[in-house]
Amino acid sequence: MNLNEEIRKAVESGKVVLGTDRSLKLLRAGKVKMVLLASNCPEEVRREVEHLSRLFGVPLLRYSGSSWELGEAAGKPFAVNVFSVLDPGNSHLLSAVEG
Repeated sequence: MNLNEEIRKAVESGKVVLGTDRSLKLLRAGKVKMVLLASNCPEEVRREVEHLSRLFGVPLLRYSGSSWELGEAAGKPFAVNVFSVLDPGNSHLLSAVEG
C-alpha cells in the first residue's frame, strides 16, 4: 500500500483534521478513528497524542516523513505534525495499522 496515496484519498473522500490543537480536542471527544504523527513531531505533542490514543483505543501510525512531507501528502502547502482521520472515505488507511 502506498501510504501517501491513501492519505490523499482520505483527504479527498473522507473526513480528516490537520493540526495539533483540533486533533487533540477530537481525540479527547472520542471522535478520531486513527492518528498519524510526523517523524519530527515535537516530543511534548507526540507524548500527549500517544497517551490519548492509548486511553481511547485509537490506532496511531508514525509517518516516516517530516511534517512538511505529511502536509504535502495531504495536498497542503504547510507542515502537518498531527493528521487525524475521522472518516477514512475510500482510503485504506485504517488497514495500515491493523494486523
